[in-house]
Amino acid sequence: MQVLTGIDLKRIITVAAQYLNESKDKVDALNVFPVPDGDTGTNMALTLSTAIRELDNLADDKISTVASAIARGSLMGARGNSGVILSQFFRGFSDGLANLTEATGRQLAEAFDMASQTTYKAVMKPVEGTMLTVGRELAAACLEATAEQELTPIEVWALAVEAGRKSLANTPNILPILKQAGVVDAGGEGLMVVFEGAFKALKGEIIEVSPVQIVTSATPVKEGISRIEGDLVNKYCTEFIIKGSNLDQEEIRATLQPLGESMLVVGDSDVVKVHIHTDRPGKVLDYCTGLGNVTEIAIDNMLLQNESITENENVLVFPNAPTVPPVPAEKKPIGLVAVVPGAGLAEIFMSLGVDKIVTGGQTMNPSTEELVNAVEEVNADAVIILPNNKNVIFAAQQVKELVDRPVEVVPTRSVPQGIGALMGFGLHLDLEENLAAMESAMEEVKTGEVTYAVRTTKAGDLEIEEHDIIGLAEGKIAVAGKSVNEVALMLLEELVDEDSSVISIYVGDNQDLADAEEFRATVEESFPDCDVEMHKGDQPLYYYIMSVE
Repeated sequence: MQVLTGIDLKRIITVAAQYLNESKDKVDALNVFPVPDGDTGTNMALTLSTAIRELDNLADDKISTVASAIARGSLMGARGNSGVILSQFFRGFSDGLANLTEATGRQLAEAFDMASQTTYKAVMKPVEGTMLTVGRELAAACLEATAEQELTPIEVWALAVEAGRKSLANTPNILPILKQAGVVDAGGEGLMVVFEGAFKALKGEIIEVSPVQIVTSATPVKEGISRIEGDLVNKYCTEFIIKGSNLDQEEIRATLQPLGESMLVVGDSDVVKVHIHTDRPGKVLDYCTGLGNVTEIAIDNMLLQNESITENENVLVFPNAPTVPPVPAEKKPIGLVAVVPGAGLAEIFMSLGVDKIVTGGQTMNPSTEELVNAVEEVNADAVIILPNNKNVIFAAQQVKELVDRPVEVVPTRSVPQGIGALMGFGLHLDLEENLAAMESAMEEVKTGEVTYAVRTTKAGDLEIEEHDIIGLAEGKIAVAGKSVNEVALMLLEELVDEDSSVISIYVGDNQDLADAEEFRATVEESFPDCDVEMHKGDQPLYYYIMSVE
């Protein structure tokens, strides 16, 4: 093979997408934050799978055309920091192959170098020891080798894999947090999986692949490294696409830079992808909607775990969820939609008057489209949405612009806050009065969550080992230990104060009910001044979700 054709590129990137999909769990496992949460591998797999779909109806087989389609598709499907950076790698790769019908080994090396340069330009504050470094060093190795001798595309790709793996192995020596966790960079691993999958196809080791089976209807996952210290500053991982004309990326970057961190602004004069971690997503959106049409808005998370996708519509459903009541014949003044992560919790919310349940929460954020569908199924003049997760709030707010009735969002950040908000809802109140009452009621609730560590790490002064039980108070790691009930009790000691009167415990689907009853008795004994309630929540990943009010 003396040249790489467009047909070759289409084939090897299609294989790479499948290879990454099959390897995404391995990449996911490298995320640093110990809570079972969203992941880099899934984000990158989602990104590349969207790029592959752009190739389905491509008529022109020039390598420049194929590369351009991959770049455009990966931008539109980019998920999280790693997905956006991967999309920018392909954008630069496409620029490096511009106007070519086929590519020699040297031209391929130059395209890798252009890909690396583009990723660095896309990131406001490039961090070494990440996939940026891996891409740069593999490109440099290929450029140097092809300057000295003529190499075929296969030889160049082999060198890229070798140099990339060497660079990846060195990432813990560059980023102390990786060395502390005992892992290489997750994004760099994902990039190398892509390169290795493509190389196997290039060599003929993998000839045919099955279609990439990745669910893309729900919103993407949240990448753990952004929460390494458990610090919730700039906690909304905000992504969207601006479609307009004469879009100025530099001006957009300059305007958004003071509003957050981990910012990426990439694209061209007609389409710009924005990714930013911010505490003010409303301000980000207010500015960007003035530039053009904002679409594909998302706040990360997509690990589906025990949930399934219905055959006829891309909506997450619980295997044992209660049946949603039929739409009443008479239209209600105000309807309620709530996002909840378990069948037991769904029953509780419905018993409190919620009209439509959307399955979701931590690790499985629903898309704006799913929330729109839920709102449209409620027979009411106006609808209030309870997102019940900080990563769902922004997606819920976008529904306002997409339906033909008033929609408001009570920004509940947890299931307990959602239940608290429902306590403030009144049929005798109008929409604005209900919003005020519900927001006031939700702030009276403190939230505790008990889960497990997916890796050994350190959070503040806490030394956490893999599989340790950890307790989060208002989203921050507060306690850790070996026993679920002991950690849960320590967590309550952090949350309960002299003004507390009610403790509610929602038992997850991974917790033994006998142990839960024993825990309830201990809580009643330890906090005699509080009423203690226990309910079966069936939420995944979290042994207990607890509220104190």
